[in-house]
Amino acid sequence: MKNSLLTLFLIGTLSVFGQCYTVTGVENNTENPDLSSKRFTFGVKQITEELISEKFDICLDGTPVNVQIVSIEAPSLGFNIGPFMIKKKITEVELIVKVGDKEFIGKGGAKLSVKASFAELKDENLPFEKSVFASALKKALQQSISQM
Repeated sequence: MKNSLLTLFLIGTLSVFGQCYTVTGVENNTENPDLSSKRFTFGVKQITEELISEKFDICLDGTPVNVQIVSIEAPSLGFNIGPFMIKKKITEVELIVKVGDKEFIGKGGAKLSVKASFAELKDENLPFEKSVFASALKKALQQSISQM
């Protein structure tokens, strides 16, 4: 009887303190069809799991985590220095990480145009995590996961 109570206590304690998560889905809420490919979905899921695992445990029956890509933009900033004009493009990713009924918003940016980022996503020889889009995505995910 004592062993049973001790076992139940330990299991209860571990479930309270040992929070674990599972990435259940990736949604593309942008109008770009390139972001609906299996390669893209797998890449986002893999990066999300990697970042969550730095702070929490990952398990199959954990609390569901869903990533929604809200927007991707490439604003062009320019300024003049004498007769020269300098332009800078940054790919910006905005996303929402949903954990249960809570939402965590993240924004991240990386230097490169959106058009070039999408070309990288189509290149099968370039690993997803090496793309500039993945760099911006990772920054946005880090920002949102840090709020968890």
